[in-house]
Amino acid sequence: MASLKKYSKVDSVKLRLYDQAFRYYGSQHRYNPMELYLDSVCMLSAKLNFKNNLFDAQFKAALFYHSATRYSEALSHYQEAYQIASATHHTANMARVLLNTGAIYMDSKDYVKALEKNQQAISLYEKLGKKREVGSCYMNIAEVYMDLNQFDKAFPFLTLALSIFVEDGPNTRGVGVASEAMGIALMKASDKDLIHFGVLPAQRYIHALEYFKKALPIAFTHDDPALAASINANIGEVYGLLGDHTKAQQYFETVMNLDKTHEYYVSASKNKIRYAEYFLSQKNYNAGLLMARSAVSVAYWYKIPGVLQTGYELISKIYEKSGRYDSAYLYFKQYIVIKDSLFNAEKEREITRKQLLLDFELKEKEYKYNKQLLDNELKQQVLLAATQRDQLELAKKEKDVQQLIFLQQRTKLQNEASLQAAAFQQQKDKSDYLQAIAKEQIDNQRLELRFNKYLNLFFLISVIVLLIVGTIIFYSHRKAKKLNLIISEQKNSLQELVNVKDQLLGTISHDMRTPINSLMAFAYLLDSQEISQEKLKKYTAQLKNTLGYTQELLDNLLRWATSQMRGFVPEPVTVNLAEMVDQVLVSFSDAIIQKQLVIKNNIPRQMSVWADQEMLLCVMRNLISNAIKFSYANKTIAFATMENTQFQVLCIKDEGIGVSKEKLCILNQASACVVNSSIGTSQEKGNGLGVLLCKSFVQMMKGELYFFSEQDKGTEVRVFLPPAV
Repeated sequence: MASLKKYSKVDSVKLRLYDQAFRYYGSQHRYNPMELYLDSVCMLSAKLNFKNNLFDAQFKAALFYHSATRYSEALSHYQEAYQIASATHHTANMARVLLNTGAIYMDSKDYVKALEKNQQAISLYEKLGKKREVGSCYMNIAEVYMDLNQFDKAFPFLTLALSIFVEDGPNTRGVGVASEAMGIALMKASDKDLIHFGVLPAQRYIHALEYFKKALPIAFTHDDPALAASINANIGEVYGLLGDHTKAQQYFETVMNLDKTHEYYVSASKNKIRYAEYFLSQKNYNAGLLMARSAVSVAYWYKIPGVLQTGYELISKIYEKSGRYDSAYLYFKQYIVIKDSLFNAEKEREITRKQLLLDFELKEKEYKYNKQLLDNELKQQVLLAATQRDQLELAKKEKDVQQLIFLQQRTKLQNEASLQAAAFQQQKDKSDYLQAIAKEQIDNQRLELRFNKYLNLFFLISVIVLLIVGTIIFYSHRKAKKLNLIISEQKNSLQELVNVKDQLLGTISHDMRTPINSLMAFAYLLDSQEISQEKLKKYTAQLKNTLGYTQELLDNLLRWATSQMRGFVPEPVTVNLAEMVDQVLVSFSDAIIQKQLVIKNNIPRQMSVWADQEMLLCVMRNLISNAIKFSYANKTIAFATMENTQFQVLCIKDEGIGVSKEKLCILNQASACVVNSSIGTSQEKGNGLGVLLCKSFVQMMKGELYFFSEQDKGTEVRVFLPPAV
C-alpha cells in the first residue's frame, strides 16, 4: 500500500500495484476496499488498453464472490468479464465465464439457466478442442439432471465425462469427481433406470461403493479435503442403507473432521445435512436435530440459500417425527419463507443483470467514442477544431439515441418488474394457502394423536388387567400343583412308614416271643427245683444272651420311634471321630476277643465332625456291632477316612459274609425300610432295625450313609458327615 501511494506515474507498474491491492483485499474477504481497487484496475486497464488485465480483474472479483457464496455479486462480475471477452472475441475466456456461471445457477437450483450456460460453454470448448473442459461441462449437466432425478438423462453425460477425464490419466481430479457422481447416480436411480444402464438393482450399492472407493484416494492425492469429505459422506450413506451402522457412523465422523480443514462451506453444510438425514433414518432425533441446526447455522452465516431451505425442511421433519408439532410448524413456515425468498432473489438478480448489461454497453460505447476522438486528434492536428465539432455533434446524436434506447429498456424492465411483482403476489397467496392447509393438517394430526393416545391407554390398561388376572390364575394353579405334590409326597412317606410299622410289628411279634418263652421256661424250671446247678448256669448264660438281644431290640425300637415322632432334635457339636470309635470298640472288646478279630483304626486323631454326640454314638454302636457280628474269626475290621470336598467320610470295612445284591439295593434306598436280619457268623441274631435307625440318625445330622459289599468277601459302610465348624 505504501508503494502504491508513493508511485505517481500512470503506467503498467501502477496497474500491477492496483492489481496486487485488489487481490489482497479479495483474499481477505474485505469487499469494499476490493471494489475500490477493482475500479482503479479497470479504469487504468482501459486507459492503457490492456484488455486481458481488464478481463482478469473482473473474473478474479467474480471468483472471490463465488467462493464466498455471494452469488449475486459474483454473477454481476462474471457478466462484466463475459462482455469484455466477447468484445475481444476471446473464446476461451467466454467459455470460462459460462462454465462458472453455470455452476452458480446449479447451486441456486436454477436448472434451466445452468443447462443453458453449460451447453453454450460446450460449443465454445469444442471449437477450441479442449476436451477436458468439455468433460467438466458434461459433469455439470449430469449433476443438473441428477438433482432433477432424471437419471436416465444423467448417465450418458456421466459416462462421457468419465471417459474424457480418463484420457488425461486414471488418477486425475476429474476422474475422482466423475466417479463420485457415478456412485451417487447408482445409489439414487430408479430400478428401471439402472436396468436400462445395465446394472442390476440388487447390486446398486456394491457398484456405488466401487466408484466411491476408486474416487477417495484420488481426492487425497490432489489434497482436496472438500472432495474427500463428500466421498466419505456417500460411503457412510451406503453403509447405512446396507445396515452396517458402525461403519456408517465412522465415515460420517471422518467427514466432519475433513470439513474442518477447508473453507468450501457449501460442501460442508451439505455434508451436515446428509449426516442429519442419516440420524433421522435411525430415529436418533436429538443428534439429527443438532446436526441439522449446525448446517443451517453455516448456511445462514455464509448465505447459502439452497442449503438453508433444505435445512429448515429437515428440522421441520425431525420435529414432526419426534411429536413436537409446534416446532415442526414453525420451521416449516421458515422453509416456505426461504423458498419464496429464493424465488424473489432470483427474479431480482435477473433484473440486476439486465441493468448491468445495459450500463456496460453504454460505457463501452462511450469508451470507443473517446478513443476515436484521441486517434483523430493525433492523426489530424490541422482538422482538430472541425473534427471535434463533428464528433461532438455525432456524440450528442448518439447520446440521444442511447438515451432513447435506455428509456425503452427501462420501460421494458419496469413492465417486467410489474409482472414479476404480480407473480410474486400470486406465489405469496399460494404460500399462504399452503400454510393454512398445513396448519389444518397439523390440527387434524393432533386430534388423531390425542384419540390414538386414549385408545392406546385403554388397550394398555386392558392388557395390564389381563396380565394381572392371568398371573393370579397362573400362580393359583402353580400353588395348587405344589400343594398336590406335597400331599402326594406326604402320602408316599406315610405309606412307607405304615409299611415299616407293619414290618416292625411282624419282627417284634416274632423276636419278642422267643425270649419271653425262654424266660417263662426258665421260671418254670426254677419253680420245679429239679434243675442242676450246671444246667442252671448254662440256661442262665443263654437267657442272658437272649435278654441282651431283646434289650438291644427295644433300645433301637424306642430310639427309632422317638425320631419318627420328632422327639430327637439334633444338637450338633464338634466330635472327635477317632476317640468315639475307640470308645465303642472298648464296649465290644469281649466279642472282639471271642472272635479274635484284628482292629485297624486308621482314622486321623485330629479328624472331627459336626454331629449330635448321642446320635452318632448310637450309629457307631450299630455299625460296629454289625461288623463284628458278620465277621469271620481271625479276620480284620478296618476304620479309615476318604477325601471329599463337602463331607468327612468314615469307612468301616469287615471281611465277613457280605450282603446279597438284592439286599444291598434295599439298604441303599433313600426311603425308610426294615431289612430282614441275617444270622451272624457265631449264630448272633439281629432284627434289621439297627440299619433303619442308623440311616434316620445320619439323615437328621445332614449326612449320608451308603453300603458296598460282595457276598462272602465282606462289607464296607461309608458314613458322610459334615466337617467340624
